[in-house]
Amino acid sequence: MDVWDADACGLIQSAGCRRRLAALHMGPGGDSDGPSGRPEKDTVREPAGHIARTPFYVPYESKEVPRYATGDRIGRQALNATFSREVLASAMASPPAATALVAAATIRAQLLSGPAGQTLAALATVAPKKGGEVDRMLVEYCARHADSPEQAAPMAIRDFYGSWYAWSFPRCTDGRIPGLVGSALCLTTAVDYVGPADAAGGGGRDAHLAAASEGLACLAGTASTQALRDIVVATAFMKTKDTLVTASAAITDPRGFVHAAGGPVTPEELFRARWWDADLTPVFRAILSTPDYRHLTDDLGTFRAADRCSRIKRAITTAYRYNEIVDLVWDCRHGEWLSEMCVALAMGGGRAVMGIGDACARITDDVLTCDCHENGHEEAAEIAMGSCLFFLVAPRYIAPQQLAAYSTAPDPVSSAYAWRPAGTRLRGVAHTALQPGDMLHSPTWQPLWTGTSDLNGREAPGAAQLARRTVIRCLADPKSQDAVRACEAAATSVLADCDRLNTPASLHELAEPWCRLFDTVLDAVVADSTAHHQATTELRPLIGRIWRQRIIGANNQSTGGADHAHEQLYADVDHAIRRTYSLPPIEGFAVRRAFLGVVTSAAELSGLNPYARLADGPARLLLDAAETSPPFLPPALPPA
Repeated sequence: MDVWDADACGLIQSAGCRRRLAALHMGPGGDSDGPSGRPEKDTVREPAGHIARTPFYVPYESKEVPRYATGDRIGRQALNATFSREVLASAMASPPAATALVAAATIRAQLLSGPAGQTLAALATVAPKKGGEVDRMLVEYCARHADSPEQAAPMAIRDFYGSWYAWSFPRCTDGRIPGLVGSALCLTTAVDYVGPADAAGGGGRDAHLAAASEGLACLAGTASTQALRDIVVATAFMKTKDTLVTASAAITDPRGFVHAAGGPVTPEELFRARWWDADLTPVFRAILSTPDYRHLTDDLGTFRAADRCSRIKRAITTAYRYNEIVDLVWDCRHGEWLSEMCVALAMGGGRAVMGIGDACARITDDVLTCDCHENGHEEAAEIAMGSCLFFLVAPRYIAPQQLAAYSTAPDPVSSAYAWRPAGTRLRGVAHTALQPGDMLHSPTWQPLWTGTSDLNGREAPGAAQLARRTVIRCLADPKSQDAVRACEAAATSVLADCDRLNTPASLHELAEPWCRLFDTVLDAVVADSTAHHQATTELRPLIGRIWRQRIIGANNQSTGGADHAHEQLYADVDHAIRRTYSLPPIEGFAVRRAFLGVVTSAAELSGLNPYARLADGPARLLLDAAETSPPFLPPALPPA
């Protein structure tokens, strides 16, 4: 099954569905109103995704998002197609829909019942509520340039998607591309983020259509049109999945249902359905078809190297894996069950996810050292690093607030989510190794990674090995071996201190050594004084703030207060990264790669990984629930 092709996945089942999709096209039309802009390319003769009309919106500097009659028309037409009988019926009759229903029945049968279900329900009672992030962001936008909350809401919605693109595709030489592609993809949030328990806020679908308008009107090319059609298929599948999860409650014998369906879903089957539920075909197609990534794909922006190199495939799928780790408890409680994490817990218990945070870190480092001949290893690693940063910093994903709540809960919850003891932290990271394969689990949901428990007492490699991994993340094109050695020395020093120090106060002080590592990396790769100064003054302080607020500060419940610190940090990070696109292309890319390398190494290689804690915490509790008699149940937790 070709996950890049909706037809091959069985998601296009009728002539009516095909007609609906064929009627959709991206790019400038004959509508007369909206901002005027000069054509930039011949949209008829240019197949790849490109800017066909000059956009006007500048993130964090414009007063509002511009609306175009063309963009609004395309957006309404796409949403009408998503909710049409023909497209929804095709999604309902598809193999991915069958996977979604069997996955839901599996979770009802094997995860929600008994001690495991009680444990997850207890965690959900203390977990902070997800959603409403757009409403929280309005203060930031009004403080910058928006004239009113009504103008600010579409800006926050648009910049949310645009930020992931700007952070995950740092090789763009035209800084408008990530924002326009993110704008067009707001058609997805118009369907997925309006109405559910974790709704983003900011108003109804019209706010999302306003956010999408400029991208839909200014981007063109056959690949962009194909991405638009894929968005419709993916969003129709999202709605279908929600319908099936609700319907699964009527299955009186979920175990018998799963058996009659041929058994539980496999990791491969879940991947195919989850790929479309996460919107990944249009998400990648829309950006990879544009000029700076076009060399990796065919005419429609299909990244075939991911089909041939398992390390590339694993790396780009971290785009949803980090999301699932952060949202695990919420997803279990609220029926988001087309999830690798949820199904792995149902099928393999705590052992199936214990260590997955460190495994995700290894995915990035393994793809950077892959010696196969496919193109795109560096780009895949950058997608993984950008995703790691995004799901840690974006206000929608409440990683530090969760860790603050769990860390102050009574034992055994606080112990399950605690940092590893000093002196053991780097060992767990350095000794995690991935087994061959496209997935992270075997067909029977056993983990395809090994960790410290599998080492039989072998000596840990220590900070030096992790420092080498850090430097490879930071330096796409090192100028000299002397520069590499200087960066390794700085990284070794701060990593050793991460393993040595034991109190939040002392670990907070390591913000400055991480910033000095960034200085060393900049000296190695950035010769232009203007670029160096901008990176030092704008990005360097953000490394310290991320370290204190999102990594170490996760143990301090005050970081989750109502002072908008999380929203402000996100906006500052996004604005600073977007401003690097005004630098000369080579220097701008080197700055962005250095920043991604340092902050993701601080998050993932320091032994204090928030993703590892969010996955290992419930895994430990579920292992206790399975092994303790009478069944383990955490003590009553205070209300959220």
